[in-house]
Amino acid sequence: MTDESYKHSLGIIRQLGRMGVRVSVVATSRDSLVCRSRYRSDIVWSKAATTEAVLEAALGAVKGKRYDLLMPVGFPMTMALAQAREQFIPYVNLELASTAKMVRAANKAEMADLAREVGVPAPRTSVLSGMDELESLVAGMAFPIVVKPKMESRKGVVAYARTMAELRTICSERFAGQSSGIWEPQILQEFIPGYGCGFFATYQKGVCKRVFMHRRVREYPANGGASCCAESVHEAKLEEYGRRMLDALDWHGVAMVEFRRDSRDGDYKLIEVNPKFWGSLDLALAAGADFPGDLCRMALGATLPFTDAYDRNLRFQWPLSGHGDLFHLWTRPQSLLDVAFDLLNPKVKTNVWLRDCGPNLAELRGLVGSFLRSRKS
Repeated sequence: MTDESYKHSLGIIRQLGRMGVRVSVVATSRDSLVCRSRYRSDIVWSKAATTEAVLEAALGAVKGKRYDLLMPVGFPMTMALAQAREQFIPYVNLELASTAKMVRAANKAEMADLAREVGVPAPRTSVLSGMDELESLVAGMAFPIVVKPKMESRKGVVAYARTMAELRTICSERFAGQSSGIWEPQILQEFIPGYGCGFFATYQKGVCKRVFMHRRVREYPANGGASCCAESVHEAKLEEYGRRMLDALDWHGVAMVEFRRDSRDGDYKLIEVNPKFWGSLDLALAAGADFPGDLCRMALGATLPFTDAYDRNLRFQWPLSGHGDLFHLWTRPQSLLDVAFDLLNPKVKTNVWLRDCGPNLAELRGLVGSFLRSRKS
């Protein structure tokens, strides 16, 4: 497994470790959550934190030792391994969609077009190529307007413009990054009032094998970001829309299709497709939807049966993570009672494990450090 720094990487290794799967981690730092977990078998050290160095370390590992599956977690490594597939497949299985499908799924503008083709509602979305076309692109759009990179990206930042002046400022700052090489094409998207929800699936050679759905309860940033509290749901229309998108992509592997439920009409509106594991994976695992196990079984040659079985009324909270509930509370103090109630409710699951407390102690130290740095600044 790669990407030891993600919170859901910890969820994956705990899930597989409990199943008796031996997992080696390609890592760059001993301080990462996964490296501190009792469930990882051993560490394959990368010389640097770059994608190229991690690929080199992973290739050396699979050449030198028998592995059944190489599992990326974050998008950069998922894409890099899809592109480097021919180097790896003589030695190890990769349960990933093709590079072309990965690139297409990661393109938010193209997914908005695909949604219209397959009858899935989506917000108005435009690609911004230059400041001279800004006003014409947003003509008729209601504020706030969402600004984000056109392609899925680890460094991509979502911004919300509430006025034309804010929109000009945000876009000008992003276009100013062109000369430094950090700029990415941006899209402008109509903001959908309501709440975030997701459809998650395992596909095997274009056929849906597992589905799971959730809705976001709290996010960080609070106005629209990563889940810090979410609950499992099952909505027929959400499943229908999600499957339409992934069926049209002829998908293979895991993926998330992100929606918002529009408070104006109650319908689901496509936001984007994430062609990889997602940050709230812990909720699915706690509810009984074993996505990492699916990939392991596929790598061993099994043809998976379809299942939509999972606990459909489970709430999950990430209290300590870098985008967790305490960070949400920091930015929205009025959520205090809700956060406290969930922390004290034994029915609400969390990623704090007493039997694997090393990673959570590291999260707590990081949380305290962030607080102290904030106070100092």
